[in-house]
Amino acid sequence: MGVEAKEFDEALSSSNGVVKEGVPKFLEMQECYNICMAAYKEIMTLALKANTWVVDIPVLGSIEKLHHMFREPPSPGMEIEYSIESGIVPLRLDNVVTTMTNVDEWASVFCNIVHNRTAEVSSGVMSNLAPNTPPHNRDNFKCVKTINAELLLPMPCAPTRKFSFIRFLREVIPDVWAVVDVSTDYFPHLSSTLNVNCKRRPSGVIVRRRDDHSEVIWIENMEIHNYNVEDSIYSGVNSNLAFDAKHWISMLLTKEKRIQSKFVTVKLPIMNHAFSVRHALLTLARRLKMVFLSYIAEHPDENKWDLLSDTGIKILKDTDAQRNNYMAVTTSRVEATPLSVFNFLVKRNRQLQWPCLEEMAEPEEVINLVTDDHSNCITIHAKRVNQNESTERVMQTESTENFEYVLQEASKDEFCSFIISSQIDQSEVNSALGFGQLSCSLRPFGFSIIPDGSRGHLSDASIVTMACQLELEADLETGEVIERMSNLVSGVFEAINGLQ
Repeated sequence: MGVEAKEFDEALSSSNGVVKEGVPKFLEMQECYNICMAAYKEIMTLALKANTWVVDIPVLGSIEKLHHMFREPPSPGMEIEYSIESGIVPLRLDNVVTTMTNVDEWASVFCNIVHNRTAEVSSGVMSNLAPNTPPHNRDNFKCVKTINAELLLPMPCAPTRKFSFIRFLREVIPDVWAVVDVSTDYFPHLSSTLNVNCKRRPSGVIVRRRDDHSEVIWIENMEIHNYNVEDSIYSGVNSNLAFDAKHWISMLLTKEKRIQSKFVTVKLPIMNHAFSVRHALLTLARRLKMVFLSYIAEHPDENKWDLLSDTGIKILKDTDAQRNNYMAVTTSRVEATPLSVFNFLVKRNRQLQWPCLEEMAEPEEVINLVTDDHSNCITIHAKRVNQNESTERVMQTESTENFEYVLQEASKDEFCSFIISSQIDQSEVNSALGFGQLSCSLRPFGFSIIPDGSRGHLSDASIVTMACQLELEADLETGEVIERMSNLVSGVFEAINGLQ
């Protein structure tokens, strides 16, 4: 997305290369523009060399010197991680472009990887590269943004990748667009407010219209620290290329599959239209996942949690003085396939929400919303409880029967799977299903499962991360809390290891 070549040439000729009033810092603008065009040329070159449907490299003038700087060897202690993948996604071209240029939506769709992010419309020199068009104009897509982002695997022991980069949009030919990322490190006039530890070499997405679908070429091109992870739990994950371009396309496909989910079980009254209920459930499940991912990040929110212990199992206490809520987070390698771990935990996670469940019948499934390929399933289970059973979440229905509910989303693919659930009460169920209101208080309890190997969910081993919450008695000493939470986690992993 920068000024078009003709616009830039006209501006250049009118200024004669001299900084004029109305053209501030013009030479800096020219340099930034050339760097952006060199990055654009680089991703088109990479796509051409990979034998994709790109058949030509744009002619952009004399920028060869800048173009070559993207081919320089990595800095000492760094290495290049590169991948390219193409595919067709059931999204309109404009939807793909919007997903990439709306940074909040980008972070939401790719929340498996994108952790923290901030974005701003570029100011100063970079702002001069963006045409000032009204919001309804299609050219408004062509906005230069500076993005600070942390990319992180859903496991607390994985190194966080911190980037600061420019993202812009460029029309290649009619119905073909390129979204280009390039690190702020390449721009001598820019500085980042983020303490970056990685560098985004020219990367991006080239997308062309295919009627109501889009054909995309995804390029991931990063300079990262060469961590010595041979003896780390993280070592096997590298071979699975968790940050691979194929994974990003897979997440884009997952978004659309979730939207097309269908109800196979409906045993609760749905007062609203099924479309609204589906939207409410999908939104709740996405929020549930986002909160869960924040819990298993390398550094959970210090304003929300106080660290009590970090000896193998991280034990944290809710900072809310009115609650005695505790959380345990840990990651362990399991000698079992990700698929077998996933199938085991889908049911087990509900049992963990209801500790006495093993002595009772399986709770009734009252809602089941599932994708066509069963890769994503959102359920609500209900359990009838005794009236004298003590729980804050028991709500009495008109029939005087007491029920507890658990909302759970189970999603699987060859890169990473999740089973995440939360108790919700009767009023929250009624609000979501009856009125589409999303005011649920979510307390995620669940697992992420990453293949330890290159065979996806059929790999020989798994990296399993667990985050669980319990509300314990107010009079427990810290040592007792740590013991209770540790015993819960250890018992779960003992059961998972029994799958070998």
